Amino acid sequence: MNNINGFSKKELKASLMPDIFHLILFPTEECNFRCVYCYEDFAIGNMQPWLIDATKAFLSKKIPHLKHLNLSWFGGEPLVAKKIVFDIAQFAYDLAQQYDCQLLGDITTNGSLLDVKTLTTLVALKQNRFQISIDGAKDHHDTTRLTRSGRGSFDKIWERLLAAAATDLDFHITLRIHVTAFNQQSVLEFCDLFTLELAQDPRFSLFFKAIEDLGGNNQSQLQPLLDAGKPRQVAAQLQQKYYPKPNDKHYICYAAKPNSLAIRANGALNKCTVALQDAGNVIGKINPDGSLEVNNQVFSTWIQGFVGLDTWKMACPHSYMEAQKQLKPEYSRDIAIIEVA
Repeated sequence: MNNINGFSKKELKASLMPDIFHLILFPTEECNFRCVYCYEDFAIGNMQPWLIDATKAFLSKKIPHLKHLNLSWFGGEPLVAKKIVFDIAQFAYDLAQQYDCQLLGDITTNGSLLDVKTLTTLVALKQNRFQISIDGAKDHHDTTRLTRSGRGSFDKIWERLLAAAATDLDFHITLRIHVTAFNQQSVLEFCDLFTLELAQDPRFSLFFKAIEDLGGNNQSQLQPLLDAGKPRQVAAQLQQKYYPKPNDKHYICYAAKPNSLAIRANGALNKCTVALQDAGNVIGKINPDGSLEVNNQVFSTWIQGFVGLDTWKMACPHSYMEAQKQLKPEYSRDIAIIEVA
């Protein structure tokens, strides 16, 4: 039997095994972009030296007991702090080699700083999977994914992609194509460009996603981009066209998994990389010695999907908890959050 209640048996097992761990790191929460729909506030800058050392101390204690470690880098834009990324990734790589732990890494990046030199260093450290967002062809992308100075970003990102393709490096780049109420023709034009320039390279792939309201302070610019159903329909159709495969397994969000957590650039421990302003997303903190202080009551709310394999709780525990707050006001009672240094 390969599945249980529609979930992959292999993935369920991997989500619970103590010798498998997924660590999401925010080396910085600053960004060189100001995308018009972004939910982040960029209030926290780079990891301070004490936190870099604490993260290494945590890895020193964790890796000797692991068979598999997946590092994910998030921000902000993580490559704004690439020296921190290189430092921690090198430390993890050396330990993984010493203890025969399989190390993998992925980076959610806007792509503008992913030059060949940076890419080469990351690939050597097994941090070789990337997700880069594209909002259609240049005409539309440059109206929504703006640099901090207000300029369009398409040309720089495309330059980086072509330069990466010209190498023989071992990497995989997923282009996350955002579909909005207005850019559907532009997305099709980008797909034509991708087919012409990059589709023959198996190191590149497309993932289509309708733009969503993830909160934040840019509601006035975000709301016109939303649509009741058309972007989702277009995204689903394009995904099936370019990468047809049966969707016969239920999705498990990283935030729902007991062996996944995030260390933010201020030392807070989170489960979700989206609900950054939600106090219920802070499950504890990391101490300077690398030990973790975890509020088990809060932590348990994120992994409750594994009790009955509820598809909603497993696919997006945050949206489930938000819905419960609306239905049951007592569900949103104040949670004693551990103060973060």
